[in-house]
Amino acid sequence: MERKVISHTLTLERSFVAPVVKAMLHTILFHRYFGNVTPKDNHILANITYASVDDSGVAATVDDKIEELMQTISPTADSKSQISLYFTETKPRKAWFSKSEEEICWEEWLIDIQSKISKTER
Repeated sequence: MERKVISHTLTLERSFVAPVVKAMLHTILFHRYFGNVTPKDNHILANITYASVDDSGVAATVDDKIEELMQTISPTADSKSQISLYFTETKPRKAWFSKSEEEICWEEWLIDIQSKISKTER
């Protein structure tokens, strides 16, 4: 199986990075989540609605990763960061005298973030 790589570059004011990246990650996860999905509507920037998986574990993981991302972005200067999301499956690996498993990545999302300081923050 060949890995599919999807990349996006976002140029945002620093104050918009967390909500926009959070919406993007939740949207990707919502469309890739296996099993029964209970959708949850979320709103950002007053008039944009996006769907997410109604799962506290997924929400907590996304929030933790957004917090890590925000720590890499400079509060006083323009900066660049990247966040990656990988989807894998576990397949058995056949060998002569043993059995093992390997994780195979089937889709990778690369999101490059260029954070700009707004004119009011300068």
